[in-house]
Amino acid sequence: MFRMKYAIFSLALLSMLLGACSDRKNTCLIQVGDVCINRQTFEERMARFAEESMITSQDQLEAMKPVFVNNIIEEELVLQHARKGFVTVSDEEVDIAMKGLLEGIDKEGLDRLLTEESRNIDDMREFVRKRALIKRTIEREVHKDIVVTAEQIRQYYEAHKDEFVLEPTVELYHVFMKNNYQAKEALKRLRSGMSLEAVAREFGEAEGVEESSGFMGVFAQGDLPKDVEEVVFSIPPRRYSNIIKTQRGYHIFYVANKTEGGTLSLIEASDQIREKLVEESFEKKYATWIEDLKKEYRVEVNWSGIHEVSISG
Repeated sequence: MFRMKYAIFSLALLSMLLGACSDRKNTCLIQVGDVCINRQTFEERMARFAEESMITSQDQLEAMKPVFVNNIIEEELVLQHARKGFVTVSDEEVDIAMKGLLEGIDKEGLDRLLTEESRNIDDMREFVRKRALIKRTIEREVHKDIVVTAEQIRQYYEAHKDEFVLEPTVELYHVFMKNNYQAKEALKRLRSGMSLEAVAREFGEAEGVEESSGFMGVFAQGDLPKDVEEVVFSIPPRRYSNIIKTQRGYHIFYVANKTEGGTLSLIEASDQIREKLVEESFEKKYATWIEDLKKEYRVEVNWSGIHEVSISG
C-alpha cells in the first residue's frame, strides 16, 4: 500500500513539475497587440541573435537585449498594421524571391540557411514572405511621401561644404625587403622592365599586402607616415620610388594612380546629399510612425522574465 501511495505521489509530483515547466515555456514575455512572444520562442530567437552577433558572454547578451526586444516589437507592430491595412505578398512574389535566394546554393549552403527560424523550406518561405511584407508596408507608410527638393540639396551643400572636400590620393603598390642588397636587386629588376608582381613574389617580405601583387591600397594625404607620404605624393603616376629605408627595412613604392584634392561641386555632390537627406527624413518619419503604432496596439514587455533568459537558455 505504501509503495502504491508513493508511486501515485511521485506521478503527481512529476505531473506538477512538467506542468510548471510547460507553463514557464509558455509565459508571455512580449505582448504586441494580439500576438504573444512566449519564453520558448523568445529563447530560440535570442539564441539565433546571439550566434549571428557573435555574443559569447551573458554581459554582452544583457547589453543587447533592449535592442533585440525593440526589433521584435517593431517587427510585430508593422506586421499587424500590414494585416489591418490589407497589405499582402503573393505566392508568385515569394516564389521569385525564393528562386533568387536558392539559386546556385548546394546542400551545404542550404543547411547554413536553415536555422531555428527557418527549419525547412516552408519555414524559409514564410520568413521571406514576412520580410517582403514588412518592406512593402514600410514603403507604403513611410517611404512613399519622402521628397527632397533641389532647394533643400542646395541649402545643405552651402551649409556643409567642408563635407565635400576631397584630399589628394595615391593608389599604392609596394615591395618590402629586410636588407639593402635585396632592395638594390629588386629596384634593378623593376627598372629593367620586370613586373612588380614578379619582383614582389621573388623579393617581397611584407605582411598585410595582397598576396603576390604588392597592392597596398588607396591612401589619402594624411593616411601614411610622413616620410613615406612625402615621397609617394611627389612621384608622378606609373613611376617607382627610390629605395626608402625605415626602422623596419627597405621599401620600394609604385604609384599606380593619383587624384588631386579639391571640393565636389553641387552637381557632383547632389546624389550623395539627396541620399543623406532621404535617410534622415526616413529615420524621423519611421520613429514617429512606430510611436503611433505603439499607441494603437498594446505593447507589454515582461523584463523580469527576459532578464532570466541566458545564452544557454
